[in-house]
Amino acid sequence: MLLGEPKPEISVVVENYLQAIYKLKERGERVFPTRLAEVMDVSVATVAGTLKRLGKQGMIQVSESKEIHFTDRGNEVGESVVRRHRLAECMLTQLLGVEWPRAHMEAHRLEHAISPYVETKLAASLGYPTVNPFGAPIPGYSDGIEPPAVKPLSETGQGDTTVVEQVPEEDPQLLEFFDETGVRPGAGVEVREIAPYKGTITLLVNGSDVVLGTEVAAMVMVRS
Repeated sequence: MLLGEPKPEISVVVENYLQAIYKLKERGERVFPTRLAEVMDVSVATVAGTLKRLGKQGMIQVSESKEIHFTDRGNEVGESVVRRHRLAECMLTQLLGVEWPRAHMEAHRLEHAISPYVETKLAASLGYPTVNPFGAPIPGYSDGIEPPAVKPLSETGQGDTTVVEQVPEEDPQLLEFFDETGVRPGAGVEVREIAPYKGTITLLVNGSDVVLGTEVAAMVMVRS
């Protein structure tokens, strides 16, 4: 089976749910309907209805505790959508020159339309990238590659120097801030000040101070 092989019977809505579940599991989270509703920005009742549909299609199983588990088929489809999305982000930024903060949003419009043939050509044109522009691994192309050890920026100490490995990509405004301040994968940073009483961490990035809230710092992954 080719990477990214589409499943004609699977709707865009189903693919979006499987992608969301895959990403939560990728972060090490246990997935429950309430958390999925938060991520999808819909009601728990809406999620419950879609989960029944996914169960009937053999994509997921829901335990007695309401935890959502992938079947092999569900994991395969979820991984495929994530892979196509992250390849699309690479294409947009590397080949088309789309602004970094827009790439995630634009990739959502493309991910469902990329065929196996186009995916193969796209991956080759991009040099088979292993991570997307935001540092997230691309399933199928990063397999077997040992990633660097990482930790949240919020767990660094004052005076530490490190390198940004991954940033959250879902919030366009936050991405614009990262883009303007240089907080992006590959950037070297020095932790200048940790101020718990303010809820901030001050970094030195490209010779300038950048202040992040501790909640944002917890979502930025840096090299251990």
